[in-house]
Amino acid sequence: MSAQQQIDRNTYRLILTRRHGTELLCFPDGPHYALPSVDIPRQQRVAEQINNEVKKRWDLDTYSLFSFACEPPADSSSPQFQIMECTYPNGLLPPLVCWVPLSSLTDTSFRDSGDFRKIHAALMGIGTDGPSANTGPFAMPGWLGTLQSWIQQRIQPLDLQLTGQFQQLNASPAFNLIRFETNGPALWFKAVGEPNLHEFRIVSTLATLFPSFLPHIVASRPEWHAWLMTEAEGTMPSADSDFAAWKTVSARLAELQIASLHETPRLLAAGCRDISATSLLNCVDDFFAIMAELMKHQTKTPPSVLSPEDLLALSTRLKDALSDLAASGIPDTLNHLDFNPGNILVSGDRCIFIDWAEAAIGHPFLTFQYLLEHFTRLCPESFSRQAELTSSYAEQWECFASPLAISRSLTLAPLAAVFTYAVANNTWRDSARLAHPQTAAYFRSLARRMKREADALENRRIECLCP
Repeated sequence: MSAQQQIDRNTYRLILTRRHGTELLCFPDGPHYALPSVDIPRQQRVAEQINNEVKKRWDLDTYSLFSFACEPPADSSSPQFQIMECTYPNGLLPPLVCWVPLSSLTDTSFRDSGDFRKIHAALMGIGTDGPSANTGPFAMPGWLGTLQSWIQQRIQPLDLQLTGQFQQLNASPAFNLIRFETNGPALWFKAVGEPNLHEFRIVSTLATLFPSFLPHIVASRPEWHAWLMTEAEGTMPSADSDFAAWKTVSARLAELQIASLHETPRLLAAGCRDISATSLLNCVDDFFAIMAELMKHQTKTPPSVLSPEDLLALSTRLKDALSDLAASGIPDTLNHLDFNPGNILVSGDRCIFIDWAEAAIGHPFLTFQYLLEHFTRLCPESFSRQAELTSSYAEQWECFASPLAISRSLTLAPLAAVFTYAVANNTWRDSARLAHPQTAAYFRSLARRMKREADALENRRIECLCP
């Protein structure tokens, strides 16, 4: 493996147990034991990658409980630990590995004595209330069997049976995302924890109000903030998709937003964020005051550092844009602030929209702007078709505002959409997170992007004034 490939991967040491956490998978290492480990690509779903790697190397079916890092990590390349359990405890083992009773292990059992401390801390802390505890429904070994029994009870009336095959994508004590195969359609189980507990209420509400636009919910488990849904048909729009698929997404998005017009109070009560123009305007001064401080701490150029004067002028132009959107006559509706192709499934003239943790109520054109951005990035050769895609969306709003107001709102949307993306989740107010150089750099880049959008808006205004 090259040095660059190693940099792009993370090492995980595996605390892999069976029989409800009473036995541990180990490699004999002379008079000691060693933990198995795997390297997986960064920026990938950790549970999915590790489960797949264990299956490939040792032919073991597993599921993950949670990850934790060395404290404190020596550096970014320090190995992390993954707590896992074997799905079929009586299966055959490959050579050179063995199951060891946890009760027989001591601090001298491993060549690296730190391994025993990590194992003890991880497994003894499960389900307790200690300061380093890992609490939640998916921290305890054996939870998969409990979940499968619950699912089978719920799908029995539908004449469905679990086959035993599943694919776990995300894992933590409170979060999980798993695809289960059945003798019919596949099912998806999703559970959420802090800070996304609101997604459970939002999805439950949206699925009730707008069943044509979300996967069908088969059952829910409120104490886990979890729901079970059928796998939606369709494909995600991509660079290879026919342009008609992108037009379908834009039209169905507008239909869903218009359908949500009279439900916005209920959606806000369910946990949707308030991104109305008034709410956004109230954030502008504080946001740019923080950006001014972040710009002072930028150590390298390029990229450019925005001066206090630049930021003041930008904030003024942003306020004007938000005020114009508020006055457009186009009502606030449901928005999806993570409206990327991975959260969209297209089948014929139907669309299903998923992953609603970033649901919000505000000017509808903001979500369309995110769709347009992804289309432009994925299909740069189709630049000329942006206008057609925009028209298929904009025509849905002609009964709410004049063509001039719609056109003006579409022109203002790029600047407003970047600002909304920056402020929606309140990370910009978290001084501890802003102290991290990468987070600070990210927000400085968003401020620069806003300036480019504001400059482009001003240039278009000047062009319109020219004879």
